[in-house]
Amino acid sequence: MPHVVVPVAQLDDVDVRRDGAAIRHHEMFSPKGANVNFIEKRGTKNIAIRTYERGVENETLACGTGVVASALIFAATETADGPIGVIVRSGSELTVGFKRAGENFRDVTLTGPAEFVFEGTIEL
Repeated sequence: MPHVVVPVAQLDDVDVRRDGAAIRHHEMFSPKGANVNFIEKRGTKNIAIRTYERGVENETLACGTGVVASALIFAATETADGPIGVIVRSGSELTVGFKRAGENFRDVTLTGPAEFVFEGTIEL
């Protein structure tokens, strides 16, 4: 899943649906597009994130792969060691852990709350 990470000064000023769609459909990511993650620095080891997901074609409350991609980009550009705290649109706080190996990352983990949100039955 390709991800684009866009640092912004203020998340609340971003029109995630409009700007995310424009980036998601950019010819650079053709033909399938990319998820777009807007991140705001919230300290030396913390970010907030809002994500536009392809397929959903709108902002989602959270995206695990987007959180990990964004945290690692943040860590690389800010030269931050883990863990990185991430606040997603739903308000949940997630943590991305990792070990640095030169310019690479290893042993990457994502932790946070999990909620049971649906139960259903389908008859075929």
